[in-house]
Amino acid sequence: MKISVLEDDDAQAELMSQWLTDAGHEINHSANCKQFIESFALFNPDLAILDWELPDGTGVEVLETIRQRFDSHIPILFTTQRDSEEDIVNALKNGADDYLIKPLRLREFSARLAALGRRAGIKNDSDLITEGPFVIDTKAEIVMRDGEPVKLTQKDYAVTVCLFKNLGKALSREYLLKDVWGVNAGLDTRTVDMHVSRVRRALKIGPENGFIIKTIYQHGYRLEKISNS
Repeated sequence: MKISVLEDDDAQAELMSQWLTDAGHEINHSANCKQFIESFALFNPDLAILDWELPDGTGVEVLETIRQRFDSHIPILFTTQRDSEEDIVNALKNGADDYLIKPLRLREFSARLAALGRRAGIKNDSDLITEGPFVIDTKAEIVMRDGEPVKLTQKDYAVTVCLFKNLGKALSREYLLKDVWGVNAGLDTRTVDMHVSRVRRALKIGPENGFIIKTIYQHGYRLEKISNS
């Protein structure tokens, strides 16, 4: 995505820019409101990240300009240290789509951005796997269900990616061991069973969301998309 960032703190701006660049996004950073507004139309972003308090104004004022002057409906994420309910409601009433309190955390930050992009219908790139309510960002190593990040261990995440990349295919326990753990032998295949069970629970995979993980007797597993009608 093309993302415009309004942030006057150099360290915070550098951190966000690094995270976003590493995730494959194109960034345009502005340190004040005037610069942001002047560059907005030229850059034509898919999404904007706004700080609240700037040297020459507020993020809410910039938000109003985006919505009114530019008649733009791109997703807007606020990042700020202001955490009162009144401030949050004010930002949302003025057209913000989401709100994060500083200090930012990479996994939550990345998950919120991906969810905003998904809801806005922004085209997925090759680093995203989107199936039903599930979105997997393989660059940020984040799994989301219905726009919310799912807490997974590193191995559970790797099992999830393997299953979704092979949707509809029967995967043996030995294949999963090799793909996730990098071994042909040396681990009990019951390790695979344990992690598949954990993934099923963590992602709440079931007929109600159109997916099942089918156990194949004496072989392994298959992630299937089903009709829940």
